[in-house]
Amino acid sequence: MENNDNLNNISDKLIDIELAKSNNNSKVRKYLPAFVLMASFYYSFLLALGLALGYIGSKIYTKLFIENGKVDCIYIDCGKWKIHLHHWILGALLLFIVWIVDYFYLPRFFIGVVSGVMAHDIYDFNDWHKVLVKNEAK
Repeated sequence: MENNDNLNNISDKLIDIELAKSNNNSKVRKYLPAFVLMASFYYSFLLALGLALGYIGSKIYTKLFIENGKVDCIYIDCGKWKIHLHHWILGALLLFIVWIVDYFYLPRFFIGVVSGVMAHDIYDFNDWHKVLVKNEAK
């Protein structure tokens, strides 16, 4: 019986992930990554490389671990509500903490990788803005 509950739980999570995926194929959505990479490449090769590697790495991680149910999404339970810590929030917190610790110097490659991870969440998922989620009645 416990296996059925686990399978249902994994199935529900997969359905949530599929519903969160973005299927908008507009021209802006199609060409925006190329323009961002060109602009960041103009600024710094390491930033552009970091952006690309962060985005691709995050996409692979999501496919291998989150969609297969090996890793759960991070939620903070606050009673009636729970806070969903998307990877854009975690990336912004990481950049902020590193900036505070090392006030004047942030490596461009590091900024690029973390920004690529953040861009993956915002660009590929429709629910990136849903931070507060109502707890289901148990």
